[in-house]
Amino acid sequence: MAWAPDLLAPIRQTASHQISYLVHNYFPPHENPFVLNLATNDELILTRSLQHCRVAIDLSAELGAPFFSVHAGFAFKANPEQLGGDLTGTTLFPLEKAHEIFVESLKTLCQYAMHKCVKLVVENNVIARFNLISGKNRLGLCATAEDILRTYADVGSSNLGFLVDVGHLKVTAEALGFDMHKFLDTVGPYIVAFHLSDNDGLSDQNLPFDERAWFIPRLAEFPHAVMVLEAYNLEPTQIHDNCRVIVQARTRVPSV
Repeated sequence: MAWAPDLLAPIRQTASHQISYLVHNYFPPHENPFVLNLATNDELILTRSLQHCRVAIDLSAELGAPFFSVHAGFAFKANPEQLGGDLTGTTLFPLEKAHEIFVESLKTLCQYAMHKCVKLVVENNVIARFNLISGKNRLGLCATAEDILRTYADVGSSNLGFLVDVGHLKVTAEALGFDMHKFLDTVGPYIVAFHLSDNDGLSDQNLPFDERAWFIPRLAEFPHAVMVLEAYNLEPTQIHDNCRVIVQARTRVPSV
């Protein structure tokens, strides 16, 4: 969303009208845009990113949201307009260094969020085939189940959870050659929320879906997870159709 000086006014005005809000990633937006990155080795951007997340956590607490969710960190430096495209030509730094910085950022924010009675939730990164370098992921953290388990263990906070974007997962699994269902089996105990959309497996297209989508049979296994419809540019009838699919999937008895 574009920055506006009164952007939060209608949100605050309607939050008491039986409307539930969740605050996610780069919100509230900034007058001077930047790439939110909790793993950056740029001290100025890291400081801005941490402060942004504190403000977002405060807003989450104000609105009564159970968590604030944020994208996993990146091992590159980019401008906002470059996101979503080919990032292999950006300025890179070691993925291991990014992980170390990310862990320290999450430790700080988990503690801050805990004092606000808000959970901190990290979304899995998307790694498309066109962003592989020598066939490997050198750009983003928390892209695989192993990445997520390592991050959770290194942060060591019960106030940390994960949001699984199934669109990100589909693209990343195709690029890195792992099984999406095994991913869910592995990180299942730490999942707090889902972003739901579909794509062609090559890029994150945020398309609508129906009962045939790969993730639909798995949703009943996560009765306490928040389900967010993240398909874009839908007509109201399409929104209702997708919500119906989600509700029906949630009420199914999970297969053993």
